[in-house]
Amino acid sequence: MTILHASRLTSCSVAADGTGVAIGVADEEGREGALMLPTECLKALIMTLPDMMRRALRLQYRDPSLRLVYPVASWEVELSSEPGTFILTLRTSDNFHVSFALAAGDLHDMAEAAPTAGIHAAPVASVDAR
Repeated sequence: MTILHASRLTSCSVAADGTGVAIGVADEEGREGALMLPTECLKALIMTLPDMMRRALRLQYRDPSLRLVYPVASWEVELSSEPGTFILTLRTSDNFHVSFALAAGDLHDMAEAAPTAGIHAAPVASVDAR
């Protein structure tokens, strides 16, 4: 297996037909390369990255409560084409966004929890992603 030691990302692109992506990197000496992934692999990577980051932060700082936190600049709730399902999209000021499918009951529970969320929650350390 070839191991590449990237020091920075250089580019990201999507295939014209949407079936794959290229993630460009450069190593410490400036040599560039790219990781080409089909869309299904990208989906799996997206699902894996948050937990990898959480584990890396906790090991690096020796703090089991640490997590990467993104400040929300805006949000949107839309009706899904699936009956009884809503789509909640959260966005940061630099246009990072993620969407979640929620049942109406989930939205209700979130609204009910919001006024007291800080009162009973245990303190949690975080790393601001800005």
